[in-house]
Amino acid sequence: MASSLVLPNAAELAGHWQLHRQEQICALDLIADSNALGGDVDCAEQWLGDKPITWSPTPDGIWLMNAEGTGIIHLNRLKVGEYKGRSRSGAELLLQQAP
Repeated sequence: MASSLVLPNAAELAGHWQLHRQEQICALDLIADSNALGGDVDCAEQWLGDKPITWSPTPDGIWLMNAEGTGIIHLNRLKVGEYKGRSRSGAELLLQQAP
């Protein structure tokens, strides 16, 4: 089954995104050239327990990583432009491409 998954190009995922926790939203930017994470990373840090600095596409989702390159959260792809994961504390987070 893994052979049927395709690794998306970072440029395909780059742009404005919203990280949702219930009704709260953090605006994030996925930057393709450096795989940097921009936007309100301080907001996301409160939910993740660590500051997300970079990101990386995977065949089944997106990793958000800290300054050392360690994965903080893996968000699983639900459909185009929508990813879901759980923080270390167990909170469900939804990453959606901004309209």
